[in-house]
Amino acid sequence: MKRLSVDPMRCTGCESCVLTCSFEHDDAFSLDRARIRVERDEENGRFSPKVCIQCPERHCVQACPEGALAMDPQSGAIRVDANACSGCRICEKACPYGGIQFAVGVRHPLICDLCGGDPSCVSTCRLPQAICWIDTANEAAGEVT
Repeated sequence: MKRLSVDPMRCTGCESCVLTCSFEHDDAFSLDRARIRVERDEENGRFSPKVCIQCPERHCVQACPEGALAMDPQSGAIRVDANACSGCRICEKACPYGGIQFAVGVRHPLICDLCGGDPSCVSTCRLPQAICWIDTANEAAGEVT
């Protein structure tokens, strides 16, 4: 199985990943509608991408009182049932990685769906490689794609 890996030390803060994500999902360039955010500490020149890394613990799925979140058996990504979601934001609080986003005017969480197995943010972040696609079987060897 593959998952996203984030290295904040490589992030330049360009937010290309954010814009690519919003365009991939909503056909619009929007910093608010993406499933990824970049936390900015411009004073110290530090930037940190925040996205669902598809952690094995699935804290958000376990925390959801409505059962609106589930793991896709094919991709391993978290699926959101927008109709079942009450907008309580408990999933957001349960995620220790800051990987769950809520957009203004959207009741349900925006969670990375891995773009169907070819995450657009990874291909956009080729030069700094702050976001990589890692095969968990090869993770110990340090291999990234």
